[in-house]
Amino acid sequence: MTPATLDLRPLFPAIVVALTGIAVLLAQAFTPKGGRAPAAALSLTGLVGALATVAILAGGRGRGAVLAGSVAADDYALFFQGLIVGVGILAVLLSPSYLRETAIDRGEYYALVLFAMVGMMGLVSALELVALFVALEIMSIAVYALAGLQRDREESQEAAVKYFITGAFSSAFFLYGVAILYGVTGHTSLAGIAAALGSGASSPALAGAPGGPTGMALLGTGLLLVGFGFKVASVPFHMWAPDAYEGAPTTVTALMAAGVKAAAFGAFVRVFVQALPSLASHWQPAVAVLAIVTMIVGNLGALAQSNLKRMLAYSSVAHAGYLMTALVAAPGLGTEAILFYLVTYAAVNLGGFGAFAALTRNGREPLSLADMAGLSERRPLLAAALTVFLVSLTGVPISGGFVGKFYLFSAAVSAGYAHLAIVGMLMSVISAYYYLRVVVAMYMSEPVGEDTWSPIGAGPALALGISTAVVLVLGVYPGPVMGWARAAARSLAALVA
Repeated sequence: MTPATLDLRPLFPAIVVALTGIAVLLAQAFTPKGGRAPAAALSLTGLVGALATVAILAGGRGRGAVLAGSVAADDYALFFQGLIVGVGILAVLLSPSYLRETAIDRGEYYALVLFAMVGMMGLVSALELVALFVALEIMSIAVYALAGLQRDREESQEAAVKYFITGAFSSAFFLYGVAILYGVTGHTSLAGIAAALGSGASSPALAGAPGGPTGMALLGTGLLLVGFGFKVASVPFHMWAPDAYEGAPTTVTALMAAGVKAAAFGAFVRVFVQALPSLASHWQPAVAVLAIVTMIVGNLGALAQSNLKRMLAYSSVAHAGYLMTALVAAPGLGTEAILFYLVTYAAVNLGGFGAFAALTRNGREPLSLADMAGLSERRPLLAAALTVFLVSLTGVPISGGFVGKFYLFSAAVSAGYAHLAIVGMLMSVISAYYYLRVVVAMYMSEPVGEDTWSPIGAGPALALGISTAVVLVLGVYPGPVMGWARAAARSLAALVA
């Protein structure tokens, strides 16, 4: 084995996060009974270290593919790894006070968050479908456990069970798709699949199969689309999302909405753009149909919700549709738009769910419009931050959400799918009703009952401040992040070329 094959520098960010997770578990195990392990501090330290290693790799040292070319550190992977680690840092900042208020302040929470992030980082770096599946399961199993962490709440247990069952189905679909593509091409690497499909080479045993090798390849592609559809919560594979978002601890919901969504879309784009470009004329129309249905169902579902977490769950479904409108234009402008939008979307969801978590007291969370009534008088800064997040989700100018949606819909138009942009804009107008009614409640309704919300802690305040700043800065100065997204998209397009 040559020294080159032993170079694991491209894996250093994930290794740092994994070792931090192990350290958190050991610290919890060796903390005297009645004591408190420094789990949050250890987690933050490890995540900052991981972010530093991502920056070092982005500077050009230690890039490349390792483990027989199954995992890579290219611009695309590093963009997502930086985003995922940033999401993890903000999620950890939001967590300590929320965990204390809900009586689930246990060290395994932070370890599970870190292990979920290891899976996310592997998911966006995988160049081979088996490696991608392993990363997918590492992420999913940790998030299933996090969703059910409140063992004394039926809703939390229900969320975990529903998420697990639908996740198992999605894994089965994904594996069947992998098996079929392997049978057709003889490869599980993305580059190998693309080369075999592009050249028309296939297994002789499939020559007499219904539809021939091309038909089987399309079947495998369809199964992969179903598998990813579950993970990104696109219609009709979205039914787990409202229950899982509502029942999971709110900080876990924030991680699911920001980190899991980003990692799933990162893998979705890489697989379909890098492995299946020769079948794009077949899967792009299917993605376009799913995008339309997802935008419509997500927004109409959100209109009917009175619970704010369920409302944001259906909003997450709708935003999966917005993101899929740009997938039809990938690689190129579509990939850039997806990457940029995921940054602002992650900040918005961390901020929105973080605000609900910060207001939690004695296990009671503000989950209805009545709870938001008069919040501007009681917590003016928090109300202002929440307004920024909701306005960004709507897509109002001078917010990151507006710039992101502009790029998404522009990419769809450039690919000849102008009808997707039209549907997206109409649905954005409809979404203004359910987003802005929360703003109306905060600023134009009288408070109901006594003011039970005490001041938020330093960690949540810092996380909410960072999220607000990201959303506002991206609304007026998107250039640097769009430049990083463009470089990441070019690295993916170069692999396809």
